[in-house]
Amino acid sequence: MRARAVPATAVVLLGALAPLPARAAPPSASQPAVSPPAASAAAATPEAPDATVEARRHFKLGIRLYQDTNYPGALAEFEAAYAAKPGAGSLQNVALCQKALFRYREAAATLEQLLARHAAELSEGEQKAVRDAITELDALVGSIVVEVEPNDAKVTIDGRAVAPNELHAGVEVNVGEHTVIADEPGYARLVRVVSVASGQKKLPVEMKLKATDGFLNIVTRDPRAAIAIDGVTRAFHSFRGGVKPDTEHLVQVFRDGYETYETTVTVALGATLDLHPELGPPIAGAEPESATAPQPGVLPAPPPSRVQKGYYGLLTLGVLGLGQHPLSLTSARSDGAMGTLGLRAGYRLWAPVAGELMLDYGRLNVDGATTVTNDSTLMNPSRKYSLTAVRFGPNLRLMTTGKTLRFSSAIGVGVVHHKLLLDAVSGNASYPGGSASGYDPYFLLELGIQWSLGRALLGAEIVTLIDGASGLNKQKVEDSSAFGSTNTLPLFGLGLHGGYSLW
Repeated sequence: MRARAVPATAVVLLGALAPLPARAAPPSASQPAVSPPAASAAAATPEAPDATVEARRHFKLGIRLYQDTNYPGALAEFEAAYAAKPGAGSLQNVALCQKALFRYREAAATLEQLLARHAAELSEGEQKAVRDAITELDALVGSIVVEVEPNDAKVTIDGRAVAPNELHAGVEVNVGEHTVIADEPGYARLVRVVSVASGQKKLPVEMKLKATDGFLNIVTRDPRAAIAIDGVTRAFHSFRGGVKPDTEHLVQVFRDGYETYETTVTVALGATLDLHPELGPPIAGAEPESATAPQPGVLPAPPPSRVQKGYYGLLTLGVLGLGQHPLSLTSARSDGAMGTLGLRAGYRLWAPVAGELMLDYGRLNVDGATTVTNDSTLMNPSRKYSLTAVRFGPNLRLMTTGKTLRFSSAIGVGVVHHKLLLDAVSGNASYPGGSASGYDPYFLLELGIQWSLGRALLGAEIVTLIDGASGLNKQKVEDSSAFGSTNTLPLFGLGLHGGYSLW
């Protein structure tokens, strides 16, 4: 006759439905079965097999720990007993410990496993008790449905990673509070505590993560092409990940024997930029690359960034105000500013430095100027004059290294030719007018910003010019020097430029 593993199986099953006292007591409806697996078989055999001895040892320890209300320890011992020698008694007591730990879902699953594996060891009454226990435990289990955005974020519930399909179908949880955490690189971690009551099924939980980065989605045609971001190789063939938002980033796609693809990009917070770059043409004379696939986990170092150098040309427009007017004339009219038009041709030696030549033409026309005198009895007739300036000279341009947006300044010296024409006052011999011209040095300082739109250049700057005036003052106009004893002519204003580069 087959020895029963547990002499009071029904007692254990009833115990799964009732709370346990914290004191040690004989087997009852609130205690686990106390017979170790195959106890009667071991008694009849002089020397029990090793597995049976090990199972019996874990089983006895589990009983002792359970009676001391050390349910986690008891659970570990009963599980070890079952692993050493599977039996209905150990599995029943596993379920009982899980219930004592309020792990109702796991307890129900353990009892279902008991029916599936050990039904033949249970009487009909015992099987009914198991099914009744499962029904009662199921009433203490709810479920939640987690909707997470972005949908590829990693979700854990009470520390357990949950697959996306399980999130959508509904995750079974015990009644009570549960901690749901959604995490994804480039987003702030979101933690929510969800309370689930008995009978609540598919309780909706929404998790919308807040972006902290912008995102790049880069896919190349060549599976052997490596992708680097800001000088760090990230992947072969395709890369998706977060980068600091609203900041320029260098993207390189490279492979031995081919010209490197290189560009700079800026991504807004939370936005995704899709790129489909292609390698450049094969490099003439380069060693052919092995046809073997890249070794997994080994990422090559990216090549150095290409030096930004080459020719460029600019067309400039400006508006300059004179620090003083010639012959002590004054003008309050809006036409008291000099308009300028210029050309620049240069070569960018390397990223922060360029040299250029400048040719500028400026003209100022004033119709309503008057002479300043100390004698109020004298009449101050309205005068008309023009001042032209042609400047030619070299500039040193300094730039920051941004690929799209950069600060730009220019320092230059050269030669300026001034020409002053003063109209005579009709019918007044005291104001015969006249002209003067001369060559002088100048000093230029520009401070501004510059944008690159592909190869097109756009920019704006604050302009300071200090022109010499001694050459102009050597010629008299109405018996006076154009600017009196002052041998400098300061001008201040704003400028715009546009052009084309070969960078």
